Amino acid sequence: MIGTLPMIARAPLDYRYAFDAAMSVLAGKSAPLVLCNVRELMGEIRQRIPVWAESRSAPAALWVEPLADTWRDELESFTNALPEGAPLAIVASRTLAYLLPERHSWEGRPLGFQPGGIGQLERTLGSAGFTIEASYGIHSVLAIGLNILSRLMDRGGRPDIGDRLHFAARLRYCTTGPLARCSTVSLFFARKELNDA
Repeated sequence: MIGTLPMIARAPLDYRYAFDAAMSVLAGKSAPLVLCNVRELMGEIRQRIPVWAESRSAPAALWVEPLADTWRDELESFTNALPEGAPLAIVASRTLAYLLPERHSWEGRPLGFQPGGIGQLERTLGSAGFTIEASYGIHSVLAIGLNILSRLMDRGGRPDIGDRLHFAARLRYCTTGPLARCSTVSLFFARKELNDA
């Protein structure tokens, strides 16, 4: 059940929001395939998906933190495991995730930390037989900037302006389009293409 983890074991809010949004395509699917390359995020995923697929075949999948060294092999395994029309949700850190103190101690080399890594994944998804249906940036750079300004206004004796800036930041926490690249976490919804043959 969501919210049962002790506070010290909870993932940063950016990842929790991404997992909650990923459930929009994974909920109702029987035992999706889950591949999480970050040990610290496993508890959050288990709260949302208590039962994972035991076999290499599943009606849907969640891929958390593709790594620079293994992402091509992992993508191939999803291509082989998912049937036509199956959704694949991908949660990946971006370079701005370095701003999250918790992220510094996590192991592995995230693909999103490599120059052009996420773009390469997006292109390769197409050649692997997936169509990207939606792409989001969670905790956008615009929201980060507005929150900083909000705190400065509060300290400067202008809480009225600080409140407005804080609210504006909340409205821009999740973004799409080119600004999605400038966020701490990316969320992609892809779907295995139907074979016309």
